[in-house]
Amino acid sequence: MAKSRNSLFDWPRQAPSAALHCLADADFILGLELGPPDWWQTWQQQRLAELLKWTSLTGLSQRPVQRRNDYRSQFEPGAPRVPPDHGRLEAYQSSGSSGVPVTFWRSELATRINVSHYWADHRRQGRDLRTSMAVITGTPGPHSGNHKQLLADPWLHPGPQMGRNAPQFTMREHATWICEHAPNYLATTPATLSSILSIIEMEHLKAPRISQVMTSSHVVEPALRDRARRVLAASIRDRYSCEEIGPIAFQCPESDDYYHVAVANTLVEVVDNYGKPLPEGEPGSVLVTGLHQWASPAVRYDLGDIAALHAHCPACGATVPALSQLLGRKYFLLNSATDGLRHVRILAEHWLACADVREHRVVQTGARTFRAEVVLDHPMTELERKALSDMLARLIGSEFTITLVQLDAIPWPPSAKRHEFVGWQP
Repeated sequence: MAKSRNSLFDWPRQAPSAALHCLADADFILGLELGPPDWWQTWQQQRLAELLKWTSLTGLSQRPVQRRNDYRSQFEPGAPRVPPDHGRLEAYQSSGSSGVPVTFWRSELATRINVSHYWADHRRQGRDLRTSMAVITGTPGPHSGNHKQLLADPWLHPGPQMGRNAPQFTMREHATWICEHAPNYLATTPATLSSILSIIEMEHLKAPRISQVMTSSHVVEPALRDRARRVLAASIRDRYSCEEIGPIAFQCPESDDYYHVAVANTLVEVVDNYGKPLPEGEPGSVLVTGLHQWASPAVRYDLGDIAALHAHCPACGATVPALSQLLGRKYFLLNSATDGLRHVRILAEHWLACADVREHRVVQTGARTFRAEVVLDHPMTELERKALSDMLARLIGSEFTITLVQLDAIPWPPSAKRHEFVGWQP
């Protein structure tokens, strides 16, 4: 049998350093989280002190809240410097999901630690990486054929992996592809998963049995978890992150309601409108400090998210801090004068019950106004317009003024993320 690069047959004479680094990192991350609280607390304090000294910043509690515009103006011009042991720097651009796109820099060290956190989560969630995994996101990038076969790594992920560029296919094509290949694990966004489930149910496709669906990039609602269990027999295991810092929290393996803070990567605060800490369990604005992001430091960085912070996980007893009531980006919530912030979920079946809608987006344009954009392959009829208007009024609220617009194509932002509901911030 011919030997492949990074083959297990090379061991013990030669083993790939990158894979071994990842395995060792994951072991350290889990050890830090599972050890006594003073382990991770002392470790965090040391890393934070090093970061603040490098950036010439004062103590954390004296630092003002860092907004996205502050971050962009501070770190976009030119490549920064980092200590030599942080490795090479690479420029990244965020998706601009908050409406304010940014360019930032990340070192090899920060990237390595980010990646290692996801391998640690595979172990935390008990995944068998010898089995198949499908990925439907924008990460694989454009490709020929129905999917891109990702290279297996016998040290880390020996099972087959299929990557599929999400914007390249329709939701119906994604649904039929998933049913055909029936992977053991699926990684995608909650919005894509919701559409796939809707099409499987509406078209009576033979649903595959999937062990876990790994989600990111948006809020996972209880109704979506119930649908995934009913249609795919799958549990959803969500990951909470941002592009500027990387992993922030991972869903508790024993609960849908709590997320363990990634203490080996970030420090998390939950504060009120004045930047002051809130009592345990009370929801507020999420601030994050990236402990390894020295190239473009995010210190008390306001993500625009809402969550509640707990000293430890109430579900499993883990001693690391935990987040709950994770509402996600304020930008993607309906802002109601009477009800405050709330999510609006308009599923594929809601649109398709009214018309053969190819694409859709709902944008809150003011305190009481919305614009609903739809793409059809024919001019909208009066019956379709009425059905769509009635559906939107029912799900969004009859107290709002909703303008329905038919477009040839929706002007999605130049990003792999397509947010079908865009909220409004006064």
